[in-house]
Amino acid sequence: MGRRKATSHRRRNSRTLFITVTSVAAGLVASAVGFGVVADALMPPPATVAAQDAVPTPAAGPQHKEAPTPITRIPDSDPSKGMVYSGLTVAAGGDRCVGVFKVSEAGLCTHGPDSPPKGVDIHKNTEPAVAAADKAPVLQGSDTQEPAAADLVKDVPVVVDAQSGTALAAASPAAAGAAQAPAEAAAAAGSTVVCDGDGSTGNRVQVMYVHGPGQDRFAQYLPSFQKWAADTDVIYNASAQETGGVRHVRYVTQPDCTVSVLNVEVPAAALQEFGAMNDALAKQGYQRKDRKYMVFADAQVYCGIGTFAGDERPTQNNLSNFGPSYGRTDSGCWSGSTAAHELGHNLGAVNNSAPNSSKGGHCVDEWDIMCYSDTPYYPQMQIHCPDRSHDDRLDCNHDDYYNTAPKAGSYLTTHWNVADNQFLINGNGSNPNPNPTPTPTPTPTPKPTPTGSTPTPTPTPTNSASPSPTQSATPTPSPTATGSTPTTGPDVTVGQLTPNSVVVSWKQTAGATGYELIFNGRSLATVRATVVRIVGLQPDNQYKLAIVVHGADGKASKPGRTATFKTPASAGPTKPGTPYLMTNTLTGQAADMWGGSTRDGAVLIGYQRTGYANQQWQFEDAGDGYLRIKSVRSGKCLQIGGEPVRGQYVMQQTCGTADSQQWKVSADGSGYRLTAKGSSLVLGSSNRWYYGGWLLELQQPGTTNAGYQNWTIQPAS
Repeated sequence: MGRRKATSHRRRNSRTLFITVTSVAAGLVASAVGFGVVADALMPPPATVAAQDAVPTPAAGPQHKEAPTPITRIPDSDPSKGMVYSGLTVAAGGDRCVGVFKVSEAGLCTHGPDSPPKGVDIHKNTEPAVAAADKAPVLQGSDTQEPAAADLVKDVPVVVDAQSGTALAAASPAAAGAAQAPAEAAAAAGSTVVCDGDGSTGNRVQVMYVHGPGQDRFAQYLPSFQKWAADTDVIYNASAQETGGVRHVRYVTQPDCTVSVLNVEVPAAALQEFGAMNDALAKQGYQRKDRKYMVFADAQVYCGIGTFAGDERPTQNNLSNFGPSYGRTDSGCWSGSTAAHELGHNLGAVNNSAPNSSKGGHCVDEWDIMCYSDTPYYPQMQIHCPDRSHDDRLDCNHDDYYNTAPKAGSYLTTHWNVADNQFLINGNGSNPNPNPTPTPTPTPTPKPTPTGSTPTPTPTPTNSASPSPTQSATPTPSPTATGSTPTTGPDVTVGQLTPNSVVVSWKQTAGATGYELIFNGRSLATVRATVVRIVGLQPDNQYKLAIVVHGADGKASKPGRTATFKTPASAGPTKPGTPYLMTNTLTGQAADMWGGSTRDGAVLIGYQRTGYANQQWQFEDAGDGYLRIKSVRSGKCLQIGGEPVRGQYVMQQTCGTADSQQWKVSADGSGYRLTAKGSSLVLGSSNRWYYGGWLLELQQPGTTNAGYQNWTIQPAS
């Protein structure tokens, strides 16, 4: 991250973020308060929206007004400062990476490693910024009552049943489970960000913690990663406000408006080089075109390093407008400031043609978070912004790479402007480019990876440094009832489609007191949220949805543009060797091998559906009508954690012939039930928190098609 403050000793003034109504229990007008679920649809968009606008596609290669000067040699490494050039290749003239380096099997470009701030030792660990939960989850099963459905959907947006039009009541935050911090605590810690849409569809920055086997500190640092990501967002928005605009990082988010942090295990050797880490992540599926990956790496090789496209074209097909991109911060420099710097490279800063370019991916006009005298030329620095506090802001004088309102004819109207990047949210709660291109690649998901049967969080010391500005974000649970009703309702975005459910979202409308869902030509329900999960759909059926706005003036708009979508056919585990996703019908969460772990004893949880390898499963014939369920990520099989009793957790073990690894998979309405051999108990979602996810457990079977015990089983690609 260069001379950026890995551990800045200044705190910024708190800034209020603009949170959409999806953040906290947004509630129904006509029906009961309900819920929705944030998940990350891996497959290309299955829905079509009438009269959809043109979607940009990436250019074939970067464009430069003047050909960059090729780097003639790789500098000598200086491991003491994290200036490690192993794995980087000089890009010759004519190469898409000319002027910088090539890295990884994918041939991505990078400006190279960033030097640490003065006085920062990259080999000293950064202490947590936020204390972690001091209680470990309880795995032991007990003969207790199954959770009520409302207990499983307590803190997420709204769900509506397509058959009845009713919504499931959400439980209060107090019922969420003792181990999960409520949204209020996250906001108080400055860890909330802007919730946009359903939290996963479209172009997003995905935060991840990447570590080697046996070195998993996810439980200890999860709140800190969320805080540092939120600090990054403060930097981007405060910098936008300097030019009269609003910009927020469009993160993959959770229902409480904290960022989703994936816990990813890679081989230890892969952490020793940036390219090797990128390749290891890509092999697990973290190579989506609609994702930029903000990596907090548990290593002390670099301070920071990121990929950089170097494309100068000012149009939306600029290569910086697409993923995959990787921005890595190592543990000696963990902070919001460092993460903001590396994300800046991913978003397209700083091009070599910029007025104050260093010619190495940075700038020379201080103070500026992207500026320092870098290799290979070590240019002379200039003080153009004398306020030293601007060192935690983007673009001194806003003339090189970031301006929400550049003057006509200025450099940023004819060259790439990071403020126009479609991975940012502009002031009205949408992308600067409203039509992101999700083109995912099937494979893994990361979640916490324990280092024993159960990881026990280590008490976290008080943070000794203030890495970035602090922020205060207060979720807004409902529309503001002011202003006149619009003529027509908002457009609908469709995502997270399964054979029996869909998540729909739309932009908040000023003055709205409620949003009426016109579903297949009839009024389904009126809600106050802008994200709704519709359940009770039928497989292989086409549906139509439009939104009518009800205003404070008592009027109703005409329906907005109709979204048309078709549910996939119900599949089931019919093809041996095929990777499948198992998605819970009630919660929308996927069966997930916690942390993407490869070790015996790692626990099965329900987590946001991402479709990465640790959410992919193969079904093998075990004889007598039973199946083994094997993790694509680890090659190990699901096994109950002990005796087949109610509340028993499920883990992975090396595949064998034991009854505890055998499951009966039977049709159940539009989904399937998974019954443990030797019992009548079935796999269901629990309300027991497990380091960012929810334990899956054995339960006494309920009524047919009971959502929390019902699973759709669909091919992962």
